[in-house]
Amino acid sequence: MNIKIISLVIVIVLLINIKNSKACNVCGGGTSDIAVLALDGRMLFNMGFMYDHYLGIWDQNGKWRESDFTTNQYKIAVAIAYRINKHFQFGITVPYVFNTSSNTGLKQSGSSVGDLSVSARYELFHEFQLRKSGSKKKIDNLYPYLAFIFGITIPTGKSDETAKNEVDVTGKGFYSTSLGISVIKSIIKNRFQMSADLSWQHSFTNKYETYFGSSASFTKQAGDKFNYSMTVNYIFGSEHAVSLTATGFNQSAYLINDNVANNSDERSFNFILAYTYYPHIQFRITPSVKWTFPSNNFGRNATGSTTFNINFTYYIPDYSIK
Repeated sequence: MNIKIISLVIVIVLLINIKNSKACNVCGGGTSDIAVLALDGRMLFNMGFMYDHYLGIWDQNGKWRESDFTTNQYKIAVAIAYRINKHFQFGITVPYVFNTSSNTGLKQSGSSVGDLSVSARYELFHEFQLRKSGSKKKIDNLYPYLAFIFGITIPTGKSDETAKNEVDVTGKGFYSTSLGISVIKSIIKNRFQMSADLSWQHSFTNKYETYFGSSASFTKQAGDKFNYSMTVNYIFGSEHAVSLTATGFNQSAYLINDNVANNSDERSFNFILAYTYYPHIQFRITPSVKWTFPSNNFGRNATGSTTFNINFTYYIPDYSIK
């Protein structure tokens, strides 16, 4: 069973300083970005730790098959986000990946730097923020938070081309880009929000000269991938928040030497539950769990796993951005 890099799930809930009547413009978030800054934030630093326990795989008919051996992945990721102005921010994420396997007769552990990700978002609307209406300023209650998301993944990790064993694989081995949209709407101001994230990911062709240490000569390209998520987020006072996310993806078939590889399309669906504690308005701690239903038809040609995360985020405010 090939070891796949599961996207690090970090649900960062960004609150506001309620006593200053500044409403939350990015609360709950989704699974599309590692780090997202609120409008009153200049920069944030995030450290995340992940444990991913693989349960099995869905075959080409969507039938669930349990794994015959134990496979785990551990990941440490560092992320930085920086806001340039009211509408534009970008982030960088660097992971380090550890893999373990109980498959006898093969190497049982491996590690290296994973694939580096760079993301950016252009925020068109900020819910409940001040806007000019003629010579007056009004609170914008009409529009939800709306952002367009851009991203690129750089293959800095080991892939099936550069690794000698499956347990050494820590990256995809090819460049990919993504375009997406993020929408957040408050149902109850400063208390209850709903959000949706949609993105399309395109991967570029990679030419192989080696494959797991053996000579090779072929090209491979992953199919286009559509990611989606829906999140509900509830904020308790100014120190606690909880969110539930339903998320999944559909990916078209791989191309091998420009030919469609049979039964290589993938899909998967799972849930994420996250809790965020704010001991200080500039610091937050977010544990989360992602779980999969190990049942038929919840996936196809994809692995299922249970993932535990904990993230520590410190963000530097900048109230000069209006």
